[in-house]
Amino acid sequence: MLEKFFLLDPSLPFLHHGSHNPVLVVLSVGVAVLSSALALQLASLARQPSSPMQRQLTVVSGSLALGVGIWAMHFIGVLALHLPVRISFSLPLTFASLLPGLAASVAALWLLAQRQPRPVQLLTASVLMALGIGTMHYSGMAALQMGPLLRYDPVLFALSLLVAWLLAGLALWVRFGLARLRWLSGLPASALAALCMGGAISGMHYTAIAATRLVGQADADTWANDAWFVPLALAVGLTTAALSTAVGGLNGLQRYRALYRQARLNEARLSALVDTAVDSIVMIDQRGLIQSFNRSAERIFGWRQEEVLGRNISMLMPEPYSSQHDAYLARYMCTAEPHIIGIGREVLGLHKDGSTMPMRLAVGRIDVPGGPLFVGFLMDLRQLKKAQEQLHIAASVFEHSYEATLILDRQRRIVNLNPAFARTTGQAPEASLQRPLEHFYPDTDFAPIWQAIGSEGHWRGELARHSGSGARLVERVSMAAVGQGSGAAHHFIAVISDITQAKAHEQELEHIALYDSLTGLPNRRLLTDRLQQALRHAERSQQLLAVCYLDLDGFKQVNDQHGHEAGDLLLIEVGQRIQALLRADDTLARLGGDEMVLLLGSLPDPEACLPVLQRVQEAIRQPVRLPTGAQVQVSCSMGLSFYPLDGNTPDLLLRQSDHAMYQAKQGGKNQCRRFAPEGSPPG
Repeated sequence: MLEKFFLLDPSLPFLHHGSHNPVLVVLSVGVAVLSSALALQLASLARQPSSPMQRQLTVVSGSLALGVGIWAMHFIGVLALHLPVRISFSLPLTFASLLPGLAASVAALWLLAQRQPRPVQLLTASVLMALGIGTMHYSGMAALQMGPLLRYDPVLFALSLLVAWLLAGLALWVRFGLARLRWLSGLPASALAALCMGGAISGMHYTAIAATRLVGQADADTWANDAWFVPLALAVGLTTAALSTAVGGLNGLQRYRALYRQARLNEARLSALVDTAVDSIVMIDQRGLIQSFNRSAERIFGWRQEEVLGRNISMLMPEPYSSQHDAYLARYMCTAEPHIIGIGREVLGLHKDGSTMPMRLAVGRIDVPGGPLFVGFLMDLRQLKKAQEQLHIAASVFEHSYEATLILDRQRRIVNLNPAFARTTGQAPEASLQRPLEHFYPDTDFAPIWQAIGSEGHWRGELARHSGSGARLVERVSMAAVGQGSGAAHHFIAVISDITQAKAHEQELEHIALYDSLTGLPNRRLLTDRLQQALRHAERSQQLLAVCYLDLDGFKQVNDQHGHEAGDLLLIEVGQRIQALLRADDTLARLGGDEMVLLLGSLPDPEACLPVLQRVQEAIRQPVRLPTGAQVQVSCSMGLSFYPLDGNTPDLLLRQSDHAMYQAKQGGKNQCRRFAPEGSPPG
């Protein structure tokens, strides 16, 4: 089989090569280089972002240009060769030889169209190109019809494929592997790659021509049969050039349409961005005339776009800035010394209604044909200024408030506090930071407090703690959770008011309202409350309650002989003596003058209270020494009534015991009588 393709027997006679037409040789190389340049450029374009259909069209058209270029180079190269034999072509086989080059071009360019072709892809593409070029050449040579037999030198045959592979690999490496180098990017890389790929195609062809051996005899009139080669080669070259031009034009048009659509899309995006921007965007030319005015500018300034376009930007400025603007702009155009461009600063804007508003201005310059344009970005600061003022007031209140204020984080640790809290603790503010609120109230269970805040969002109550000096403080604490919507709280605020003095004053007023100012005993008001409680207790315990009404015997004589001060001392001493004899649940109250009421509860029977009353009478009869050295002595008359034996209401029991006390007075004093209805014998 190999003898039909290679010249393995060196003894066989073969014809030497003829000559080459230099014009057609140059034409063939030029076709290969230009076709390679177009194909590599299209492969590079296919790597750029585009639609799948556009990418496929680019790869197919580039493959067509390269495949036809390979075939045209071979065909023109064959026509450039003058051989001493008569030559004709098999048209079916000649056109069929186009297919290997096309197939290899499609496969190679598809690999090269990847976004970042790897070295293995470049190597694979170079191998495919070498095989495609070689297959196309040797199948095209098989289409030659002539008398001598066509054979090839094995060494030069292998060398032709090696040349195609090395130069194709070099071309792809230069175009896609070294294109990242600055000195070899763009046009230099493309030109060098095209020369290498064209060299691979033409180098393989002419190396393969050198490997050709014609076994047989020369024809006598062969030199006259190739006169038609030159016109045919030129026709093939022009056809290939026309096809490449059509492919390039089609891709250029497709690329232009894609760029146009992208430009329109970018313009639409930019327009939407400008119109939906929250800040005002105003563009002016070098004369200060407004060129664009977005929707936010309409909202902020109150003017519609059609009302301001073509008018001077100074209409949006109050005096004196309005009259100074044109001079500033003219000075900038002459000196190029900016005062606002490239930096931001606060300015005043003028609303359509004549009011001024604080704004933040940033200006940028755009250089375009016909002169520069200036874009101003203006932020309305009215809400910001208002918020800053409110924050300043809030901060001032926080700092100068007499009430202690704490801010707690999510972990309920103090992250900020005002001086009022530092004063109450006697510590530096830094010592309290990052401490939990519970640290300052060690005797308080905070679990129900945090539970209430978690469910209600706030809590208010009274807590007690010790100050830095150790004094006990009573404080009213208000706490609230700070969050967004229904989410978990991210901070807590505690406002603390010192109510220690108020509580002391309140207790003092309560004591004045409920206790006798002279003796310190409960007064009539507190007696009523104690009596109601005692009745309820007796009802629950199913025991008796004794209500004893006391009146001192001889108290008026003490006042008359020794004065009211002596009487007051006597009342104080009597109250203390009786209190010393009572249980914790018993009550002694002074109603006024020398009248007192004694409540004795938890009695199993009426006689159970008699020993206590006897001791009370005996304690009262003991002499009282006055500051003057004199001694006075009194006794007491008592009246008794029992719940529920004698009555079941406080007023009724008091009236009954009072009535019994008068009976004791009338019966000789210094005795105790139990209430008895009219007509009954005294108890």
